[in-house]
Order: sequence, then C-alpha cells, then structure tokens
Amino acid sequence: MIRRSVLRGALLVVTLLPAIAAADLPGAIPEGQGRRVFLTDDAPTVIDPSATAHAGAVSPIIYLERCKGGCIVHGAGNDDAKSYTSSIASPGDNAIGEYKDSMGNTGAAADAEWNALVACVKEVYSPYAAQVTDVKPVNATGYHMDIVAGVPQDVGLGDDILGVSSGGVGCNPKDNGISYTFANAHGGNAQARLIEMCWTVAQETAHTYSLDHAYVFQDGTSACKDAMTYRRDCGGVHYFRNLQATCGEDKARPCRCGATQNAHLTLLNTFGMGQPTTPPPTVSVMSPAAGAKITNGSAVVGKAFSKRGVDTVELWLNGYKWAQVLGTKFGPNGQDEGTYSIPLPADVPDGVIDVVLKAKDDLGTVTASTAVTVTKGAPCADASTCAKGQLCEAGKCFWDAPVGEIGDKCTFSQYCVSGICQGTADDTICTTSCVPGVADACENPDLFECLEQSPGHGVCWPKDDGGGGCGCASSGSDAAPFVFGFFGVALLLRRRRR
Repeated sequence: MIRRSVLRGALLVVTLLPAIAAADLPGAIPEGQGRRVFLTDDAPTVIDPSATAHAGAVSPIIYLERCKGGCIVHGAGNDDAKSYTSSIASPGDNAIGEYKDSMGNTGAAADAEWNALVACVKEVYSPYAAQVTDVKPVNATGYHMDIVAGVPQDVGLGDDILGVSSGGVGCNPKDNGISYTFANAHGGNAQARLIEMCWTVAQETAHTYSLDHAYVFQDGTSACKDAMTYRRDCGGVHYFRNLQATCGEDKARPCRCGATQNAHLTLLNTFGMGQPTTPPPTVSVMSPAAGAKITNGSAVVGKAFSKRGVDTVELWLNGYKWAQVLGTKFGPNGQDEGTYSIPLPADVPDGVIDVVLKAKDDLGTVTASTAVTVTKGAPCADASTCAKGQLCEAGKCFWDAPVGEIGDKCTFSQYCVSGICQGTADDTICTTSCVPGVADACENPDLFECLEQSPGHGVCWPKDDGGGGCGCASSGSDAAPFVFGFFGVALLLRRRRR
C-alpha cells in the first residue's frame, strides 16, 4: 500500500522497492518488480548545484552500529548520532534488536557475515576520504551513524521498509546524522543478503550527503549499477558511479537539486579523494598474434574484466588511442568478463605497430595489456607516409607525447594533452570537454567558459573570445565535476512489497 504520512513536520517520502525476502530469517530473495513512487506536495526544487558543501564541511566518519545486545534510540528530536537521538524514530525510547546474520545468529556467531558487510561498505566508499568503521568513535566531534540492525517496526515504521534516511540539509550534506539499514528485514542466503545490505547501507548513508535516487545515465543506459538506484535490471555490488544520471524511481525525473547528478563526484566533493580498493581491471590481447600481418579489415580482439565494471576498452597503436568501445552490459551478477573486438580504423598508416588494449573503469583506473607487435603493409621509410604530425622511426609511424595545454594553439588533436584540438579554420586551440551550465565546469573558470555543443556536452573556450563561440563540435569523454544537493527534510526509504 502506498500512503502519505507526516512525521514531526517532515513530509514522508514513500518509495516501494521490488519484493525481496520476508523479515523472518533465513529466507530467499524472490524476483520481481515493484513500484517506486515519490509522494510530494510540490514539484522538485532545482537549487544551484554550486551551492554545496566541500570536503571538510562534514565529518568523514561513517559509523556502522550493529546494536550488540540491543540499543535504544530516542525519538522526536533532531538527529544527533552521539546521543542516539533521531528525527525518524517514534517519540520516546525505541529499542532496536541486535544485528542478525542470514541464519538468525547474533553475537560472535554473526561476526563473519558482519565483517564481510563492513568490508563491502568500506570498498564502496574507498574512492573517498571517508572512514567507514564499526568501532564507535569516542573523541570525534561528530560522525554519521547508520544503524545496521533490527526491523523497521522497532522505530515505529511499516514492516515493508528496508532502510531510511532523513536526507541532507537542503541540498547540502548533513553532519552527525542517523540513518537506518534494517538488517533483520533483509533475507536471502549469505552472499545475496550481503550484496543487498551493502547496497542499502551505501544508499541510506549517501542520502545524508545530498544524493537522490538515480534512474538513467546520460547515455541512455539504466542506472541499475549505481548505489543510488532502485532499479533491478542488473545486479552485483552497487558502487557510486562517475556517470551523470537523471533521477527517478520507476521513471526519469529531474534530480531534487539539479537536473542530473553524479554520485561519485558529489561524494568526492564532500570528502575529498581516497584510494579505491577495488582491484584494477584485467585485459589481454587475444588476436592478432605477435608478428602477424594485418590489413584495413583486421580487428583487434581481447578480453577484459573489472570487479567494479569495465567502462571502456581502448585500442592504442604506437602509443596513441585510435578507438574505443564501451564495456559490456551488466547482468544479474554484475558485469562478466567480456570479449571485445575493435576494428582497425581505416586511416591508420602502414608500418610496424605496437598494439595495446587498455581497460578502464568509470573512475578512470586503467590497465594496459602487454604490447603485441604486428605490421600493416610495409614499414614506413619516412614521415611522408605517416599521418599528420607523425614521425617515422624503426618503421613505426607515431606522434610525440602530447604537450599542448588548454588554450594552446594546435594544428592536430594529438598535440593536445586532452586529445581535443578545436575551433574555426583560422583559430584552433587545445581544449577539453565539459558539462554546460555547471559552475566551475572548466578548470580555470576566470579564463574559460563551457560552451554547449550538444545537450549535456560542451568544450571549454576562452571567455575573451567575444562570445562568438568556437564553431566546433565537442569531442572526448572526460566530464567536469558536477556537484548536487538534495532533499532537505524529506525522508528516504527503501521499501519492499509484501
């Protein structure tokens, strides 16, 4: 049942999730799709995305509380993690049951699954300078607490809720807040339950840092692999993706604090940079073999895998990226190892070629394969048979390493560090891609502005250009940081249909 409730002056935002397991443990996670609906009294407020907190504005500590022996949360007050006072819980003292594992065990018997859950949440937050811990902070001035225990009835909520958060402060992160992951309402076998709870913890904690529900990425693909989604058309561990997303539950809508959001960049802006602990991608060239003769009709075939997911596989020839393909589609268990075939571009000059494949995840972590040396046509004798700007040595056509920075004059893209040389016929400069309409979209906003070339895509161009634009089309794939806010006093819930 969908209902609207008012909880101490705050509008309760009710969201239905696809059915999962019943609260009694153990249990299987059934398949299914459910409705996800925001019940709000007015349209989403679009707030200037530049009006956001930056690293250092909130505590970096995320404390996971398993309520050993049970714990008491005091309702009807402003959130205060240190005193266990919650704006979400029912008035008075609310007793929350201890965390149970998939077999219903508590205490030491549940340690193995609990430790695996903590490790998963740490991995999901590892790209940021956040400190995920299950040891209660003692001297910290503030921290966020996610109560990973009990069932929703413990705090006066319906039995179909998996997790809840009161969101950020306006469109800024909230400090010293409390969110809930009702662990004992999550069922299923140990591995499935681990992934589900890790997803809930990530989403509920991130709501307090201003993030909305992601629905579809800007390229039109499902946001099912993002930690902020409710979509279940793919599975695996959910990470905060470095991809621009339109928000929504069962259909796309503008995000609460901007048209779109990028979960990764929002958290990077909140905490600062950490060190991802997910393994780097793996990649190898399957064909052609070393010493092979190739032609314009040839393709380079390889395999690539990443636990986080392969975002792109790139074809590099003699030290330059000539082509790339997108990672394979995510399935029920995430993204499997994929086989990638990249045709040799027709304009690759003849000569000796060192072939390398590079696999990259959405954070830009990249792994290069071992080089395979082949020959196309005949080795070059001089640069006259090579591409514009290339040199010829040892039978290989190649470009020198790029040195052109944004704003530098250029005559070919390979001169630019960004790989983008654009402008009019009389004036071409090195530039970089950006997201139009975003404050500080270009690295030096005093000198450069983001000129839109197509919806959601632009290039950085000198502000003193006279406003005439560059008369060029955007290229490249690197997006500038895009930061958003969130809901204010609205509560965010993960629900299941009974």
